[in-house]
Amino acid sequence: MISLRNLNRIGAGLINGLLLLGTLLSLGLAQASTADNLCIPYTASEKVTLAYINDGDTLTLKDGRLIRLIGVNAPEIDHQYPSLSQRYSLEARAFVASKLKVGDELALMFGPTKLDPYGRTLAYVFTADGLLLQQALLQQGFAMARVYQEHPFWECFAEMEQQARTQNAGLWQFDDYAPKATSVIGQQDLNHYRLVRGVVTDFERKGQYLWLILDDNFYVGIPQAGSGNFSKVLALNSLKRAVVVRGKLYFSYKKWQIIVSHPSQISLENPP
Repeated sequence: MISLRNLNRIGAGLINGLLLLGTLLSLGLAQASTADNLCIPYTASEKVTLAYINDGDTLTLKDGRLIRLIGVNAPEIDHQYPSLSQRYSLEARAFVASKLKVGDELALMFGPTKLDPYGRTLAYVFTADGLLLQQALLQQGFAMARVYQEHPFWECFAEMEQQARTQNAGLWQFDDYAPKATSVIGQQDLNHYRLVRGVVTDFERKGQYLWLILDDNFYVGIPQAGSGNFSKVLALNSLKRAVVVRGKLYFSYKKWQIIVSHPSQISLENPP
């Protein structure tokens, strides 16, 4: 369960989300629901009809629009070459199919950005019985939390993912997705998106980045221009703390690196 204390930590991003909800409430588009939605109350910017479930994070509507779920990333299905589909992708799609069926009326809540670079409509999706689909996917381990566009509720989503990871739920039971120790990062990881776990051993300011150093040998680059968004990890009480960092891996100057752009890419794993 997400605690009130943790929800209160979300800060400016959640405030923006609540302002959006307030607007919808004033228009009569948000309502109470019996579903136990922990991050976002049931909200309907628009009611739509489901035509097809593409995979764990993408839906097709009766009107032809593609809906990309905000804030989550499920394993990809290769529809042309199914054998190339990512591990647990069919299970993620089957889980969505257990919550939705063709012809269901769904409620969409749009985010600050309406479309992604591929022309898909970005939305939080509520099932016919009022459950936030993203929440169900994260809690059961059928998707990981990931920020692509502006996403006011990312901290709440991250906490749900962390709980699923701790329980090795769903996809987190597999090495393909579980965070890797810095000591086992190798050539096979170069230029791939990975989750990496390590202990903060030092900080370094160099060039345009502040570097968070894990296990004395893995470098996480935080742009100095946006370092204020990373105040939770750029603090002395982060030293000797375990963190999980996500992003594309690079090898430069004989060092493994991840360059981050959003605070969702670094999570403290053992709060004091």
